[in-house]
Amino acid sequence: MVPNLTEISGQNKIDPGFNDMEIIKRFTKYTHVVRLSNVKVSGNLSNNHFSALPSLKPADGWAPIKNYMTQIFRISRNVKVMFEHRSDLISDEELNSCYSWIGSMQKNNTP
Repeated sequence: MVPNLTEISGQNKIDPGFNDMEIIKRFTKYTHVVRLSNVKVSGNLSNNHFSALPSLKPADGWAPIKNYMTQIFRISRNVKVMFEHRSDLISDEELNSCYSWIGSMQKNNTP
């Protein structure tokens, strides 16, 4: 199974009956690869496949990447992350920040 966090977050924003964290908790044990990018939802979808940066806050419409990845890493130590973002839209410094942020979450939250 390869869940796409952008799709999970988008569905959670538009469907009041959808529980993103419940889906993540339920299916992470079957997950080998997580497809990671971010999306901004504020009335419509924008910046699809944007890099998962620590500066992008859920309060501004961005996906709650920290919540998602922390939960995933707590459940599965073997999950791999496939970054599916447009790295050409951000600086090298931001790109390194993305990789470091996700790497530190994996290091600090694996069982």
